[in-house]
Amino acid sequence: MQLDDLAADFAEVQHALSTRQPSSTTRQLTRITAQLAGLISLSLIKMGQRGPARAWGRTARLAAGEAGDPAVASWVRAQDAYTYYYGGSVPEAIAAAKEAQALAGQTPCVGAVLAAALQARAHAVLGQQAETDAALRRAEAILSSLATEDVTESAFGYNEAQLRFHEGNALTHLHDRSRVWEATDRALTLYPASDYMDRTLIQLDRADCLIHDGEVAEGAARVARTLLELPPGRRDGLILQRARGLAQATARHHRTLPAVRQLYEVLELPAGSVGGGA
Repeated sequence: MQLDDLAADFAEVQHALSTRQPSSTTRQLTRITAQLAGLISLSLIKMGQRGPARAWGRTARLAAGEAGDPAVASWVRAQDAYTYYYGGSVPEAIAAAKEAQALAGQTPCVGAVLAAALQARAHAVLGQQAETDAALRRAEAILSSLATEDVTESAFGYNEAQLRFHEGNALTHLHDRSRVWEATDRALTLYPASDYMDRTLIQLDRADCLIHDGEVAEGAARVARTLLELPPGRRDGLILQRARGLAQATARHHRTLPAVRQLYEVLELPAGSVGGGA
């Protein structure tokens, strides 16, 4: 769903809330408000707009609190954890992820598994392997206990493809290349070809492993190839942020390599000028 559509839906729900409604309808509309605000926040995160994402996250938290639904509150707080994580505030991401899991209590829900997986990735950024593995085990356990209707590709669901992607990303930060390939092989098998965002980030994680292990030319070439294969207009937001970070890593000592120079040339292209199918 596009950001404009989400904003229109949000405005429509707010209009409905401004009129007299039965209390049960008001609670339902408030829950939908929290979910829509959370989706808008998530969309903004993917676009790299962290300030507006945080603002919509606050709106989502307020609505979730009024709705009194622990599962929604957990999901909203998990989105906050993602905002912190992609904003580079790793300790805050861990704290928000822990809170999201606590809000869920003993009930398996999407917010809890999202938060556990994010917590694993955040611990991995800090090089905390034991904490990473513990969080991944929690995510596995919660996923195995989710209701069938929650194991879905929806933004309000979570499935094995997502967990394997998140696991692979955590292991990338720990530089455990063999486990990265194992997890991401499974993720790529499970993800539909249409899911360009996560499939692209997986390829960038693999490039990260290659670069870290000294295979700089191959890693840089993988980044460039991955960007060039994206549909027009998709080389932005989180993808561009991640690719630039990898380019900077290669350039520290290998700027003269042809593959590194080509990567920088690709990064300078207008976003709409690339694309050969996902």
